[in-house]
Amino acid sequence: MFCVQIAEVLVAIENRYAFSERLCADYIANASPDECDFSVSATLEEIAAENNDGGTFSPAYCESLALYRKICTRMLDYDAFLLHAAVVSYRGRGFAFAAKSGTGKSTHVAQWMRALGDDVTVVNGDKPILRWQSGEGGEAKDAGAPNETPGGEAVEVACDQLAGEFVAYGTPYCGKENWGQNTSVPLHAVCFIERCEPGEPDRLSRLEDDGEIIARIMNQILMPNDPALAARQLDLLDRLVSSVPFYVLRCTPTPAAFDAAFQMTLCDNGRKRMHRCEGSGHED
Repeated sequence: MFCVQIAEVLVAIENRYAFSERLCADYIANASPDECDFSVSATLEEIAAENNDGGTFSPAYCESLALYRKICTRMLDYDAFLLHAAVVSYRGRGFAFAAKSGTGKSTHVAQWMRALGDDVTVVNGDKPILRWQSGEGGEAKDAGAPNETPGGEAVEVACDQLAGEFVAYGTPYCGKENWGQNTSVPLHAVCFIERCEPGEPDRLSRLEDDGEIIARIMNQILMPNDPALAARQLDLLDRLVSSVPFYVLRCTPTPAAFDAAFQMTLCDNGRKRMHRCEGSGHED
């Protein structure tokens, strides 16, 4: 057993194979299991269930996947969740790029690295953790509820005025390129990458429809089976949609695609719409 710190949460990991400890080497914390926020382990059945690619993965690798699945599920108790995306940090701002496998997400991140050099850092190339951090520095378990007047009457508030922000954290699980660092950055924007048709120009467009954003991002998260945790995940997604802008980049994996995406760093990315913060529901 060993302990790690991921997204400022201490986790005790009970492992069967040494691979998981080697994978997490940069995140190992000097703490005892009793000091950790929670612990995870994987049964032989859970390990075998991760090997869904014709049985080609080793048991050690499958255990690492099963352990991370459990870590990400428990992270919901700490206002945090897995986003299947690559996150880069540029001048203190985090930009997340999500795409279907084979679309060119890694190629696009490589364009940022080549174009910006030391000004850009890959926080995580595949499976970062996003965590809501309240402005007061504590966990925002009750954030999203309507404010109350001194007389006890609920009033509408703007979600984009909530005191806090989402922070993207590096994790040991950072893709086959192994791009990532044990660091964090405030999330500034999320961009979905799509392949454009031959002859179609690269185009970056802002997503304004919350329903479309949620439909797209549902393909990039790990939805738990437990109803209470699933509700918590949906609440965090609603808060994410209200906190940062979303874009779609239709492109080919070329330097021109980087030029289009880089416009995000130059835009005024504040969300202007007002929302009713009642649970996970909202209104324009």
